[in-house]
Amino acid sequence: MVYLVRGLSGLSSAQTRQTRQTKQTKQTMKDLANILLVDDDARNLDVLESVLSAPDYRLFRARTADEALLALVREDFAVIVLDVRMPDINGIDLAQMIKQRKRTQHVPIIFLTAYYREDQDVLQGYGAGAVDYLSKPVNPLILRSKVAVFVDLFRKTRTLATMNRAMEAEIEDRLKQLKASLREKEILLKEIHHRVKNNLQVISSLIDLQAARQPDPGVQVLFRDARDRVRSMALVHEKLYQSEDLARTELGAYARNLMRELFQAHREQSESIALRLEVEPLHLPVDMAIPCGLILNELATNSLKHAFVGRDRGAIRIELARMDDGRARLVFQDDGRGFPPGMDWRATSSLGLRLIRMLSDQLDAELVLHEGPGTTFELRFAAGGEPEHPPEAKAVLDGAGQYTDR
Repeated sequence: MVYLVRGLSGLSSAQTRQTRQTKQTKQTMKDLANILLVDDDARNLDVLESVLSAPDYRLFRARTADEALLALVREDFAVIVLDVRMPDINGIDLAQMIKQRKRTQHVPIIFLTAYYREDQDVLQGYGAGAVDYLSKPVNPLILRSKVAVFVDLFRKTRTLATMNRAMEAEIEDRLKQLKASLREKEILLKEIHHRVKNNLQVISSLIDLQAARQPDPGVQVLFRDARDRVRSMALVHEKLYQSEDLARTELGAYARNLMRELFQAHREQSESIALRLEVEPLHLPVDMAIPCGLILNELATNSLKHAFVGRDRGAIRIELARMDDGRARLVFQDDGRGFPPGMDWRATSSLGLRLIRMLSDQLDAELVLHEGPGTTFELRFAAGGEPEHPPEAKAVLDGAGQYTDR
């Protein structure tokens, strides 16, 4: 039993050494630079081999164009030493074939010739893709030095390519990690918006239940006003949860949905009110969309409750556009009875108007009440970014694709 174990142990050690030697051999072969020698005369190839023989070179011989092309398919070469005069395909034509192939088009070619007739021969060689032109008999020192330059360039290029591949792999891995992390954060943000929306809806329902239990109609109105404000905030989180962009919401679509919910909540007052929306697509971050929604909520609620008392019909118009200076312009207008003459709306103690002033300050917005029949509030504030569509492309359709005229 002991001998068997020792035998197995020895066999394992031998296999380990063999594996290590194989890896070292492969690495050594990988570090060698391949040089292709092409000449139809075997004696010339022998001379070239003796001149260029070096421990870090692997020399390949080819006596025909076919042999050369086959070698180029099998191996990567640092440089090709090519005789111009070949029996089947001359060196010029072979060089052109080599340069036409994507894999070998950048391999440097050194031409050798014993027939240096005219300058046009040299020009023809360079035109075929040669990097140098030497005449026979070749000076060994010159040939070795020229080959060494191209071998060094080949090794540096190969090292750079290896580094680039490693860098690309690392970048790809990091991009995958970033995408995975971003996806996790998107899921988390969606869940947060979903839960905030659900919690706000629960609060809205509790307020509604509490309002229903109040015997005083005035108290019921106060509760339902608070409910509408909570719903307007919940709607922002609902839109963000449904959107691909978790940081911004589209104010035009948000205004359409908000008005729809308010008109349903105040059905008795809104049945005879015509609503028209003229809104351009405008994306805003959450901290700007919520104040805008609350301002619209207060203006619309106040209009539905007070502007059309004693009238059979009325109209509300909301306009949203981006001005030439990049700021957003939000206009709320009704044709109701308007504010009492001489009333200073900025000094009033009304909670709704106070909220409008506070929220406009939060947006750092310019808020103006225009004189005239009915009530017209205009809000101008910095929205940032570029218009999503040309200014003339106004969206006057609601989310279901219907005109918002009522």
